[in-house]
Formats: sequence, structure tokens, C-alpha cells
Amino acid sequence: MVNRKVMKAAAERHRKMRPQAKRAYREYGAQAHELIRQLAGPTQAEHDRAFDQLARMGEFVASELLEALADPTLDPVATDEVVSLLGGTGDERAREPVWQFLQANQDDPERVSTTALSLAGLGDDRALPYLREGLDSDDEEQVANGVAGMITLGQLEDVPRLSQMYRHHRANREICFGIANAVLTILGETDQRTFNRAMDEIRTSFADRDLWADIWAILESEFGPAHHPVH
Repeated sequence: MVNRKVMKAAAERHRKMRPQAKRAYREYGAQAHELIRQLAGPTQAEHDRAFDQLARMGEFVASELLEALADPTLDPVATDEVVSLLGGTGDERAREPVWQFLQANQDDPERVSTTALSLAGLGDDRALPYLREGLDSDDEEQVANGVAGMITLGQLEDVPRLSQMYRHHRANREICFGIANAVLTILGETDQRTFNRAMDEIRTSFADRDLWADIWAILESEFGPAHHPVH
């Protein structure tokens, strides 16, 4: 099940950014196809500029991105970036094409990882098994993708595993802080009794002391010191 609060927050972000995205599309929309081609380089600067401008256009460039995803002549590097960009558009039309792309690339763990994260961003819970597989990867980027996807799609049953992963990846702050976010958002979808019990278990566990510190830091950043909601 998709985390409703996360998806609601994402929809609100898209709503607030819509005027800016519309202006960006007016400015760069005519260049969209060329910008998509530039996602393959040849230079990093060209890639970064193209990615940034396409991302700024948000939902308004979704049609061009979907067209590019279906283009067999597009450079594979650009195709991968198109998949990532589609995950940030919030456009439900992208779910099935991105899902089909994942199915067609199951022999490529890196592509599966990034595509599953894109599906998570689109609120497609079919990505969940693939995100869970990514948590076991030896590649920390794939682990980070799995953790990021858990913020949207993770379930209560994933919390113990995420806690264990935190201990294993203590040296990687991106992964650790992502796990803290994921645990907190997952528990935020539960009833008050479950939330309080799980939070108490983490708070009183010596092994989870660093995880608790990150969760506490997130709460303080959201609500201020000593003003945290019980649930």
C-alpha cells in the first residue's frame, strides 16, 4: 500500500511548483526533444544542464518524456534518465510504460533499481518487491534507491529490516538518514498504539541509538524541540 501522507505531500509540492514548471515549459518546451538527447552528453555539463531544465518543467514535459521512452533509437544513457525524470512528474500515464521498462530490463540490477524508484515516485506499489531486493545489494547506490522508495511504499513489516540495515550502513549518512525517514513515515501510517510501541522499542534499544537520534532530529526539524506529536 502506498503511503498516503507521502503521496499527498508530493501532490502538494507539485501543485506549488506548477506555476514555475509552466514558466519553464514556456521557455524550454520547444527544446524538449533536443534536451532529452543531450541527457547522453557527450559532456557532463551538457547532461546536467539538460536534466535540470527538463526537471524544472515537471508534469508539462511528461508527454515528451513518454515519447522518448518509446523511442528505440534513444541512447540508453538518456533513456535511463528519462525514466528517472518521469518518476518526478507525478503523471499517472507514466506508470505502465515505466513498469514495462522495468519488466524488459530485469537482467540489469542497476536499471531495475532506478526504475523501481521511479515507480515509487509515481505511487505504483508494484515496485515494492524490487525495492526490497535492492536493499540486499552490494551496491550502495542501489541500497539508497531501495531506501528512498521505502519512504513511499514501505510497510510495517519492513521496519525491523530497515533498523538492521541502519546498523550495517552506519558510515553512509545518505542511507542512514533515508532509513530514519522511511521508518518514521511507515510508522506514521499506523494506529497510535502501534506507532508508540514501535517508537519506544527503537528509543530504548541500545543497538538503535543512532537510528533514534536521526529520527529525533527529523522530528525536531519538522516540529521544533520538545513539540513532537505523539502520532
